Amino acid sequence: MLRSACRACLPHLRCDICESPFQVGTRSEYSPLTGSLIKSGRRSRPRLCASCDAAALAANREANPFAVQQHRDRLIGALKRLHERAEPVDYAKLGYVQSCLLYAALVAANVGSDDLEIPPLVSQTEPLAPTVELSDGIYTRLYTDRILLPALSSDRHALSLNEQTGVVTFSVRTGTWRLADDLTGRSRDEILSVLYRRLEQPDPRAAEELWYLVAVEECKRYFVSQCERYRFIDPGIYSSKVAATLRDYLDQCSIGQMWNIIYYAIKNLAALAQEGTYTRQHIYNMIPGSIRRYADYRLAKDEPIRPWRRPSPATESWMTSILLDKVLKSGDISFETLTGQDVVSYVERVLVGLPDAAQRDSLRTDGT
Repeated sequence: MLRSACRACLPHLRCDICESPFQVGTRSEYSPLTGSLIKSGRRSRPRLCASCDAAALAANREANPFAVQQHRDRLIGALKRLHERAEPVDYAKLGYVQSCLLYAALVAANVGSDDLEIPPLVSQTEPLAPTVELSDGIYTRLYTDRILLPALSSDRHALSLNEQTGVVTFSVRTGTWRLADDLTGRSRDEILSVLYRRLEQPDPRAAEELWYLVAVEECKRYFVSQCERYRFIDPGIYSSKVAATLRDYLDQCSIGQMWNIIYYAIKNLAALAQEGTYTRQHIYNMIPGSIRRYADYRLAKDEPIRPWRRPSPATESWMTSILLDKVLKSGDISFETLTGQDVVSYVERVLVGLPDAAQRDSLRTDGT
C-alpha cells in the first residue's frame, strides 16, 4: 500500500519517451489491482510523463504542419500496406483458444454492433483480464495471429515508423484496433455469434490452457492485493519464484483454495514483519517458501483447504467470467473446487460426454 506522505515511483509504468517511472502522491491516484493510474475518475495509463507531455505539446505548436502531415501520410501508407498484405480470416475456423480470447476482447471493448474497430485498451472501462499483463498479452497474441490489425484511425503517437525499413511499431495499449476482414463478409454481430457458438463446443486441452492462463493471473491479482494490504510494496515482490510456486500448486488446488493459501502465507509473514525480527527484504525472500510450506502441510495431511469465494461480477474480469460460466459452465463451483489436473477429465466427462479413465477401463474390461 502506498504511503500517503510521500511520492512513490511505479517502475512498471514508464513514460514512452524518457522511460522514467510515473510517480503518485496518494493512494487514490493508483489502482494496484489493475496496475494503472486513476485520473479524472477514469482508470487509464497516461502515455507521457508531465515533462515529456509538456515538451511534446510545445513541439507540436512549433512543428511545421507540412512535415507533420508528411509523417502522418507515411504512417498511413505503411498501415495500408499492412492491411493489404493481411489475409481474410474465416472466424468459424479459428482455434478454440483463439475464439475465446477474441470473444472476450470484443465483449470487453463494448463497441457498436456494426463497428469493426476496437478502442484502445487504456480507454476501455471494463477489465478484459485479471491483470494488465494478460490483457496486453491477449491483444499481442491476436495481433501476431493477424486477427487484429492496427486501425488507420489510430493516434499517430501510438505509432512509430522506421523510415529506413518501413516497419511500423504499434503500441498495444494506446493504439486503436480493427478486426481482420472476414472471409465470407460477416458483420461484427455475426462474428460474435460464430464465436459464441464455438465456445459451446469446448476442447479439453484448450480449456486446460485457458484455465491455467486465467488461474495464474487471478492468483497474481489476489497476491498483489494481499501484499498491498500489509504494505509489502517492493516492486519486485511478485518474482519469478512466486509465479512458479503458484503455478505448481494450481495442479492440485483450485483458484479459491490458492487464494486461501496466499491469504494465510502473507498474513503469517506480516506478523513476522510486525515483530521486527526480520528485515523487510528477508520477509520478501521468504514468500515463495512460505506458500510452499503452507500448501505442502495441508496437502500432505490431506486436510481440506476451504476455498475462498468467487468475487462479484462487478470486480471480475471478462476472461474469468467467460472461462467459468461459458467454457466450464459451472460458475462458482469451478472457481472453488476445480483443480488444474482435473480440467481435462472434467471437460471430457461432463461437457463433451467422453468417458473418463475409470469408465474407459470398465468399458475395456466389459468388451473383453
